[in-house]
Amino acid sequence: MITWLFDRRNQWGYLPNLIKDETLKPNSDAWWNLCINPPYSGEFRFLKYCHLDVVEHRCALVNDIWKTPAYYPIHMELYDPTIDYLSLMDSASLKRLKAGEFKLLFYYSEGDDPTVEILEHLHKMLSHHNVNFENIKFVTANWLINNEHPFLYFPDDELYYRYLHCANRKPKWVDNVNLKPRDKKFTCLVRTDKLWRRIFCSGLYDLGLTQENYFSYTGHEYQTSYIDEDKLENWDEVSDCIANVLASFSLQIPYHCDNLSDDDHNNHKLIHKEYFQNAYWNFVVETHFNQNTCFLTEKTFKPILNLQPFIIAGSCYSLKLLKHLGYRTFNDIIDEKYDEITNSSARMQELYQLCYSICSMRHKEHIHMMHHMKDVLEYNQKHFLSPKVQRIRNLISYLEY
Repeated sequence: MITWLFDRRNQWGYLPNLIKDETLKPNSDAWWNLCINPPYSGEFRFLKYCHLDVVEHRCALVNDIWKTPAYYPIHMELYDPTIDYLSLMDSASLKRLKAGEFKLLFYYSEGDDPTVEILEHLHKMLSHHNVNFENIKFVTANWLINNEHPFLYFPDDELYYRYLHCANRKPKWVDNVNLKPRDKKFTCLVRTDKLWRRIFCSGLYDLGLTQENYFSYTGHEYQTSYIDEDKLENWDEVSDCIANVLASFSLQIPYHCDNLSDDDHNNHKLIHKEYFQNAYWNFVVETHFNQNTCFLTEKTFKPILNLQPFIIAGSCYSLKLLKHLGYRTFNDIIDEKYDEITNSSARMQELYQLCYSICSMRHKEHIHMMHHMKDVLEYNQKHFLSPKVQRIRNLISYLEY
């Protein structure tokens, strides 16, 4: 069994590593703001999953008496390559890490490509502090990383979204497939702006698909130091008039289909059942599209939990990853070849065609499809809600030494 090591604890429990404020209270504003303020080290929520699924685990302070294997976890939702994370450790803890008494675990719940900036930064930081490269592990939600040292794949967003709802004493998810006519063909909700997301949604707008469906594009900008390195010229193959379409769409932003605040839009505990029960499909707009990553977030697991079929506007192999995780998709109903298209512009064009095809179907056809997909939808929901003990144990097994 792994021992999870921390520098501090207070009356409420162990505090996130690298954080010096010993007055922090779980679920306070200051607690939640840890993920958006340097050094972006927040609660090690992997322990929540262990607790929910009754997977035995143990924690200790670094200066306690404990047994190996032992890890010092740093959980972050933003990895900043300008920060020397090791310099923020307590000096006594860093000394023991250098001596190899325990290992360091970066638990990164995001899914961007860690070989771009993170890997180089890790090497420089470890070399600067004379820490052996073999004494660290780096958990990432990027499936394409293939568990090449120090990286390990773990679908954190799947377990976190499940935790938020299974830990709720009064579950509020959709509990039956609506087989009656629905008012909307699809739901497509986009909160945070990115160029490729704007291109996808402007394409739906240009096709005339955004008017009578649940469509939202708030244009919210990132609170952290996210930099979108995408360029419009990278998308010229999508359309000859893409700049004009994008400009016309941008003039209409924000699009809203409700009166919720931006905080509520980002509250993953909230479920607005009409978006799932009164629309046949969900057009999921994921986090990445044209990076070297395959990363699924709560955006994908929302329709799964709420019994709604979906397509994923995101990285190629997203559906392949879902199948790897044990879910089923809808390839016997729609053409899912978009998932195998590695060229971003070609994948975008294929998604436009699929979205248009779905919206062109009559209600009678959609109802027939819902009957046909009912078993898959119910299976996926059951699979999502089922215990994730094996996922947890697999990660622990990879970490043991």
